[in-house]
Amino acid sequence: MARRAGVEGRVSLRNSLLSFSSRALKERKADVQEDALVAALIGKNTGQNIIATVPSSLSPGKVGRIWTGAMYQDFDATVDQVGTKIILKFGWVKRKQKYYAIQENGGFAFGKSIVPMHAIAAATIAADNHLKSKGIK
Repeated sequence: MARRAGVEGRVSLRNSLLSFSSRALKERKADVQEDALVAALIGKNTGQNIIATVPSSLSPGKVGRIWTGAMYQDFDATVDQVGTKIILKFGWVKRKQKYYAIQENGGFAFGKSIVPMHAIAAATIAADNHLKSKGIK
């Protein structure tokens, strides 16, 4: 009886390697999704902290830019997955107001010059730093 050259049990070996690879890919995807959610929370909290702590341009000496609370409450983060990409967004993603943009970027409101607060930039940097610490670009 002639023996075939090659690895015995190659079908079993191949199936085991495919199973291992599939499991590892699923675990990595789950880790990245979890890290993205954590980054979104970090971004939201950072942006809201900026709104709460940056000195007011409308009321000299007032700490924070919370007047009615709407700008603070509306600052949010979203996480979406499109195909293999996970997309994080920060800022006023659900409800935009011209006033929020003036506070964020600077400009004029109520006859006063508004110094920009840069909440979105700070949120983005904080989220990016978290993702980089996890090895995610």
